[in-house]
Amino acid sequence: MEKFSTEYFHKLANDLKFDLSDEEIEELKKDFVAVEKQVSLFEKVDTEGVEPMVYPFETPTVFLREDVVSDVLTQEEALKNVKDARMGHVHVPKVVK
Repeated sequence: MEKFSTEYFHKLANDLKFDLSDEEIEELKKDFVAVEKQVSLFEKVDTEGVEPMVYPFETPTVFLREDVVSDVLTQEEALKNVKDARMGHVHVPKVVK
């Protein structure tokens, strides 16, 4: 089976609860191949001797504002219109296999 086969995309779409036509799958295949080529270019970059960065900028950003708390809902207010609340939390159906 090829890496990005039609069956692969049908299974992936089914697992994610999507319906994809064969035409859409062919377009996705092209996109996936293009992304794979771009990623392979990154793998070829020589990073020998380059120090890993924790922060993406050389100088720290100082323009970020402080968080200010305002208009806070109580737990009761937040859960008042929830269809299914359990133990003070919103309960939703499982969507991942």
